[in-house]
Amino acid sequence: MFRDFNIAFAKKHIKLRRIRPLTFQRQGVAYVLSKSARLIPHAAGNIEIDITPVVEYGERRIKEIKASSGKLTPEQLTTMALHKNLSAFYLKTISHVIYHVPCLNGFLEWTPFRNGGIFYEAEDINLGFTVHTKRGVMTPGMRNAHHKDIFSIANEMRDLTRKARRTDMNELYRRCARKYLGLAARELDPSSFSIGFLYLKSMLWPEPIDPELLEVPVEQRLQPEEVVGFTSVVANIGSAVKGWQTVTVVPHPSVFMWGLGHTRILPRYINGQLMPRHCMNVCVSFDHRALDGGDIFPFADYMRDYVDHPEKIFEWKPGDPI
Repeated sequence: MFRDFNIAFAKKHIKLRRIRPLTFQRQGVAYVLSKSARLIPHAAGNIEIDITPVVEYGERRIKEIKASSGKLTPEQLTTMALHKNLSAFYLKTISHVIYHVPCLNGFLEWTPFRNGGIFYEAEDINLGFTVHTKRGVMTPGMRNAHHKDIFSIANEMRDLTRKARRTDMNELYRRCARKYLGLAARELDPSSFSIGFLYLKSMLWPEPIDPELLEVPVEQRLQPEEVVGFTSVVANIGSAVKGWQTVTVVPHPSVFMWGLGHTRILPRYINGQLMPRHCMNVCVSFDHRALDGGDIFPFADYMRDYVDHPEKIFEWKPGDPI
């Protein structure tokens, strides 16, 4: 009674294999994404980036390190790892791109009947990045990567990724919901009723913590402040799933999200000659209320410039121009 008749029809006429209630984590994700899909008029774009200069730069650096005499130092080993896994390079590159195209970095308060709406352009560049775990996808965050060198970024990403894989997602989402609800109550936000109901339900009928995580010390788990407060999110799904390209959902109230696809070797004409090139698709989604195509187009030029000159990212030190 009082259920979607389409679901009732499907249950009656389709043989089911099993019935699986959503975890609190999935309910929270469903709430956030439903709100994004309901409120945000999404627009999306896709560009191809030739990252061959980045790959060739890394191959040269690795060759130089291997040619050096003696035992490899920890810094040399880290450098080699940086060039084999480009996640830190992408995160820092995107933070620099955002620095030059600041309209991508902020959040929209759309209040058409009060004042027409306000766009808050952020000075902090706080990037969430996706981590794939056996319990699902988590999104810890890197704060102000444009002020950090790539070694610091790589180390911080490694620590956050390790924490993500040692964190019970349902417990973490409950703690995040508690923080949000306190602020929602002070702001008298009626839209928080749904998440409040989910939180109450999770407290009355809590789900057991994964037995594998019971003995993990608190300091080795993600904390709420490490998974909230982002100005944009980078979904590097191409590093996890070969051949995959993605169109992302902008998390409310942000206005821009990045999706990095799988890198493939493709034939491309360079100076009139057909050559194999390492190509990656960058798929972006944005809130069309806050941004037009003309606002976001410059990001492609900045990104290609950093990719064509990877030393600007790999050799950047605090104090250098961004």
